[in-house]
Amino acid sequence: RTIAPSPATPVTHSTPSPSLPPAKRSALIVANTYSSSDPLPGCKTSAQKVKQAFESRGIVCQLEIDVSAQNLIKMVDEFTVKNADCEARLFYFSGHGGNEAFRIQTHGEALSEDLIMFEGNRGKLWEGGDFVIGEDGLHVFKDQILSSFAQDNQPAVHKILMFDCCRGESSKEMGAAKMKPFKLEIMRSKEANLKNIHYKNMVILNGTLPHQVAWCTSSGQGVTKFCSYLCSELSKPGGVNISALDEAINAGLEKDSAADSAGHRQMVEVTKRGISRPFIL
Repeated sequence: RTIAPSPATPVTHSTPSPSLPPAKRSALIVANTYSSSDPLPGCKTSAQKVKQAFESRGIVCQLEIDVSAQNLIKMVDEFTVKNADCEARLFYFSGHGGNEAFRIQTHGEALSEDLIMFEGNRGKLWEGGDFVIGEDGLHVFKDQILSSFAQDNQPAVHKILMFDCCRGESSKEMGAAKMKPFKLEIMRSKEANLKNIHYKNMVILNGTLPHQVAWCTSSGQGVTKFCSYLCSELSKPGGVNISALDEAINAGLEKDSAADSAGHRQMVEVTKRGISRPFIL
């Protein structure tokens, strides 16, 4: 009889798993100097020092100087898309900033802090908040930047934003603003209606408390105080826990009694959203 040969057993070769590249961390650093009005030349130096400090920690940096409001949003959008594969994205802004209780977007005009004029018999206001100022003098609300920075909705990606700017006027420091009561419908912005997961693992470091002004060294011509203490912490050996960075910077600011701050004690505020694991710089 004829016996059919058994089929040959295929030989398999195990393919070694490719080694994973080190986690990528990228930062967008923006500084506005406002050369044509109310200049802040020290902001450029602050941004350059922060870039050096970040790069010493292995962070890939993109530095932009004198950016208009419209280009700022576009730049954040493009940066987020380009760095979708990052373990962490960082944003640092140095320049003018402030706070508005509301935004007028429909048939209205702010005549003063106390008076708003609307066309016809109705109008709408949108809730405001903290903003930064573009090189062209136009406002960009921080919520708009947050929305663009988290647009790809990746909860596992750490998103660190640092705003080295004022959050109000010295006359309103520590929230002592004069009350202006009125009855009005306030519309929620689209950023306020985003799902919570959109902002998971996000840390926001504001260079001041609400309504405080931010200070530069050398009577306004040097780097910002926030930049000075931030870079000091990043220059120390070992890892820096981003969630505790405000405590370290505030400890330095609290001891700072330099004459160029006229007795003003700037304090840093941190907001953490949905942190599920520590992020170490």
